[in-house]
Amino acid sequence: MTLTVGTFNLNNLFDRWNFAGAVDALAQGTSSVPATYTFEDEHRRRLQLDSRGKLLVAKKREDTDRVAERLLAADADVWVVQEVENADVLREFNRVQLNGAYEHVMVIDGNDSTRFIDIGLLSRRPLGGVTSYQRTFHPDVPDRPIFSRDLVEAEILDARGRRVLTVFGTHLKSKFVDFTVEDPVAAAAAAELLRARQADTIMRIIAQRTSTRQRFMLCGDMNDTPDSPALTSYEKAGMVNALLTPTEVGTVKTTVQLPANPAWTSTFKASGQPRAFDLIDQIWLSPALAPRLRDAFIGRRKKLERDGTDHDPAWISLDL
Repeated sequence: MTLTVGTFNLNNLFDRWNFAGAVDALAQGTSSVPATYTFEDEHRRRLQLDSRGKLLVAKKREDTDRVAERLLAADADVWVVQEVENADVLREFNRVQLNGAYEHVMVIDGNDSTRFIDIGLLSRRPLGGVTSYQRTFHPDVPDRPIFSRDLVEAEILDARGRRVLTVFGTHLKSKFVDFTVEDPVAAAAAAELLRARQADTIMRIIAQRTSTRQRFMLCGDMNDTPDSPALTSYEKAGMVNALLTPTEVGTVKTTVQLPANPAWTSTFKASGQPRAFDLIDQIWLSPALAPRLRDAFIGRRKKLERDGTDHDPAWISLDL
């Protein structure tokens, strides 16, 4: 049988009101504050603050609709998705924007206490056991969980309830560094070290849970390139990058010179620097699964900066 599996960062799929601004009194520790709110859109019903007291807002409806269009155009059987607030919002997204295209929807609340973004699954195939590794620790950091979001393991079943594939999904530590920190260089180095420890931990968990003879894959937003020092543990463990030579689906409308190699899902233009095109959304295959790879794809955005999200979806076709 043929199975298509993909990864897509949905970028702030939140179940919240579209507020602007911050509630300064709450940020300073006050438990209540008199306020009046006027809503033009009754679609979102929650007020939520991050750890700094800033209001977290839902994405615009047109952006959510565009993300849905891109998912439906790819038409994968299984999606590992990132930046989802909770199971309810993913179910609503599937029901409303995706017209119920995916019968099986799963989200487990993870460790993110700033933006509350989690990892989810959308699947046309039945799901078996689903495991969260959010309470996993690294030996060098024994006082707190190593995953800033989560690592999720899910069994994909056939119509008779037999496991045909194991999928591991994750979202590693971001490269973002707040410009207000005292030492941005040290903060960036700390983030890279955390990504490396997260990647090492993922490989340790996979080694404990599987064997090289099993068919499994790891995918998600790695927030780094496949050849980065932080992700060296993947290749060392024998994992195979499925997106070395992907086929592009769609065309970017831009005057910017695009890379000759289409293996990129994210682009960023730092001030005074050339534009970077990076493959941070990745799919890695076990040695036993790699020969089953038929095709790999990246769904290209219409607009360079963002198209509902600033990530492009990636998916692969497998013969199982």
